Amino acid sequence: MASQVSTPRSNSRSRSHSQSSTTSEDSSDTTMLETTPLTPVRPRPLSHSNPATPAARTSAKDPTFSLLLSLPRELRNRIYSYALISQYPFWWPNPAPVKHDISLGLLTTSRQVYDEAAPILYAKNKFLFTHPSDCNIFRIISSPKYSALMSAVYFRFRERDLRLWTTYLGSRSKDRSLEADLPKLKSLWIFLKCGAIGQASVAGGGHHGVQGGIGLPPALAAQVHAVQNALGQQVQALQQQVQNLNQAIAAAAGQGNAPPMQQGPFPGAHAGDANPDHQAHPPVMSFHQFAAAFPAQGQAHQLHHLQQQHHHHHHPPPGQPHAHGVQNNPPNISPLAQMAQQHHQHNHDPQHHPQPHGSQGNGQDNAFHGTFYNSFFRWERELGLENLCLSLQETRPAEADVKIVCIMRLPKPEVGRLCRLYPEELSVDRNGDARTRFRKLHGVEVSLEISGFDLVP
Repeated sequence: MASQVSTPRSNSRSRSHSQSSTTSEDSSDTTMLETTPLTPVRPRPLSHSNPATPAARTSAKDPTFSLLLSLPRELRNRIYSYALISQYPFWWPNPAPVKHDISLGLLTTSRQVYDEAAPILYAKNKFLFTHPSDCNIFRIISSPKYSALMSAVYFRFRERDLRLWTTYLGSRSKDRSLEADLPKLKSLWIFLKCGAIGQASVAGGGHHGVQGGIGLPPALAAQVHAVQNALGQQVQALQQQVQNLNQAIAAAAGQGNAPPMQQGPFPGAHAGDANPDHQAHPPVMSFHQFAAAFPAQGQAHQLHHLQQQHHHHHHPPPGQPHAHGVQNNPPNISPLAQMAQQHHQHNHDPQHHPQPHGSQGNGQDNAFHGTFYNSFFRWERELGLENLCLSLQETRPAEADVKIVCIMRLPKPEVGRLCRLYPEELSVDRNGDARTRFRKLHGVEVSLEISGFDLVP
């Protein structure tokens, strides 16, 4: 019995063991079938990496996206300024003597960048033209829309083109004029080249200087010759006045046969000049002597002394009238004599009070007290500088600052001599060139620059 009872238990135990083993085998087989085989890990491409910024995510979707245009407009304007503004003026059509370190390729990026950067290119840079037509054509062929924003312009020309520029600056034409070509003008510099004085002129060209302005441009030489002739006529008229005065004094004193006073101080006076009918041509004055503002104080004093004798001496009874009419008060007194008289009165008259700065007189905004500048202005006024200033009165914008620099070239030793003679009027820059301070003439700032050059041995 015992054996029979125990046998089923063992059988049941063996069956259960076999069933459990069978079940575990089945489960392991099932597990192995459901598990996928392992594969090597592949690196993800960079394009699929997580972007760090939203702008980068947008650039992956929009190929036309620009990081420059994603910046605020204020920052973009600063970038345009750094890339497109030059410290030197742009010459047109001739190339500039210096290289402009700017990035014009930025304007070809896109239409939006061009519309934002082009106004800065034209409004913030300086442009230089040497002919009125150049400025007008540049406006047409560059960009009529944005070139009208030019605010800083330089004009550079010679005296022979002065009339051409005066017509352009004073014109009211809507097709070709300063007013039409540069409506946004804020700063205008005009460099007027007045010519050069060579070594022969400085040396004097003999006894009487250069005849007719030899070595100068033809137009300038003609003007210099006219000024020299006018000065010679005025000096001759002063000589004749003194001779007539001496003869009248001698006749009143019973010395009608006394010889006239010798005219030593005046160059070119000879014994034959005592005859009123003798029309000897006085020696012409060199242009350098006139441009140097008549620095000899002795001659200025002598001219003033002769005028004082004529105006303050007791008038004798009228003598025989002169063959050419009254010669006591000749019209259009020369600038040289006026300058000498003013200089003597300024130095010797205790009652003389200079006109305050800023007062108006004779069409000028303030008086020109400088001897050197005053002499130059009178000479230059005859050539058209005053007309140039007058042409700008009605055509320039009200807020525009206009300056004219008259450039005259002299040998460097002469520049140094003038600086020593007129230290209060001339200031020297680092290049050795001298310049007067700006003075207003009909609302325009005018200055004289003396540029030195080396003499050729």
